[in-house]
Amino acid sequence: MLTFDQLCRGLEVEISAFAICEVRYDGAFALHEETDSSIHYILSGEGVALQSSGEVSEVSPHTVIIVPPGGQLTIAHDADQPRNPVEPQCEPLAGGWNLLTLGDEAPSLILACGYVHARFMQIVELFDFLREPLIVSVATDKSFQVPFQQLLDELAEPKPGTRVLAEMLMKQCLIALLRNQSEATGECFVPWLAALGDPSLAKAIAAMMDAPQESHTLESLGEIAGMSRGAFAEHFKEAFGRTAIDCLKEIRLRRAAQLLSTTNKPVKSVAIQVGFESRSYFSHAFKEFAGLNPAEFRASRIAQTSNVALGYDPYSKSSQRPR
Repeated sequence: MLTFDQLCRGLEVEISAFAICEVRYDGAFALHEETDSSIHYILSGEGVALQSSGEVSEVSPHTVIIVPPGGQLTIAHDADQPRNPVEPQCEPLAGGWNLLTLGDEAPSLILACGYVHARFMQIVELFDFLREPLIVSVATDKSFQVPFQQLLDELAEPKPGTRVLAEMLMKQCLIALLRNQSEATGECFVPWLAALGDPSLAKAIAAMMDAPQESHTLESLGEIAGMSRGAFAEHFKEAFGRTAIDCLKEIRLRRAAQLLSTTNKPVKSVAIQVGFESRSYFSHAFKEFAGLNPAEFRASRIAQTSNVALGYDPYSKSSQRPR
């Protein structure tokens, strides 16, 4: 099985498009990540984070929030304030940053926000299988606070080598976060990644993620892993806590959500592209996964794109990236 040290050694980190975001008392910062993971660090102020599940978490300085692909989260002063559309004000800062302001009143929360890619040996993204955004306080954890502040300082005044150094600092932050979470829970913070310590299972996972549209079966995946059907099914369930077919289904549905959000392809074409032969079965499975059928999901994304309070992407890849 993969040890924590092996996970850290194989971790490759990239960052991009950092911004400072001010959430005012009358504003709300609604996040919906389409294809990437984002990280948000509370610099000052207090408020709440509202998840799509209805769970409400208090946030304060040194709270870290990681929103995985497909994740949704709203950050506001309190849980009861109205969520009216707010036109964000954007100003450029030094170092290629942006300052985004949501609302007109005094600042309630100030965050540093950016995209982060954390890959294990180019096989899989670290946060892709988070079902909900991760919200963790590092108020007593200097091993995260110190390198993160160094990262912000470095990006604020870029010099030769800034990008490389900043990504090294982000890796240090993530290792500290993973280590502390593992110590707190007594198990690997991302237990499904432990299976990647077995190269045979890593090959099967890579095959599902690289080509979800293929007609994968327990037999074919077992063959890729060099195991019998039964041995593969048992080994996979033990390592991941779910069946290989359930994992494949989620990979397909996540890929479908990305296509529905970013392309105009017909629903039937999307279904076929991610490995569903039946549109009706795809629609049923997608609604169970996302809470909306594919057409409703696509319409909601279009509405969010036109509603700056809900769909504004403060650090899209078209934004200037840290040099």
